[in-house]
Amino acid sequence: MTFAIGSGQELVSNLAAAVFGAAVGFLRWNFNPAKIFMGDGGAMFLGFMLATLSLKLRLMGYPPLVNCMVPVLVLGVPVFDTLLICVSRVRRRLIPFTSPGKDHTAHRLANLGLGQRGAVLGIYGAGATFGILALVTTRLKLTGNHILAVLLVLGVILAIGGLERAPFERQTSANGPSVTNPELR
Repeated sequence: MTFAIGSGQELVSNLAAAVFGAAVGFLRWNFNPAKIFMGDGGAMFLGFMLATLSLKLRLMGYPPLVNCMVPVLVLGVPVFDTLLICVSRVRRRLIPFTSPGKDHTAHRLANLGLGQRGAVLGIYGAGATFGILALVTTRLKLTGNHILAVLLVLGVILAIGGLERAPFERQTSANGPSVTNPELR
């Protein structure tokens, strides 16, 4: 929303404000202990809207690297989570998008001892950090953006490597029985 307002994209900023308001209004009732749940349909619609808004965003007067980095950073948490489960499931010879499991970032953080509330707050913090980095990206010179991009890629690789070692409920196949990680016992 901030980037759309700054670049004069009125329709994109209005839609972003509407999606933001709906998500914040829902979030109040979904925080642990949740009173309502979004479900797959709501989550997919929200993800679709966020992806669409990031693709519609046009930052005028910035180099192409910045135009690529800003949407990826704004959606940093879901992009990271998708990368994590894809890497994890492919390594276990599972189909990433059709295999169910409790191997997402939030599950792994909760199993590391943060608990549900701590995992959610950690993910909120990561989202805020990615948002701030997106704002910083527009202020850096081209060399600074290259350095930031390299550091982000290295950080993501290290985070995936670290979270890949975290305990989670393992599944054997898309149709097979679930096998609990012995580290959770």
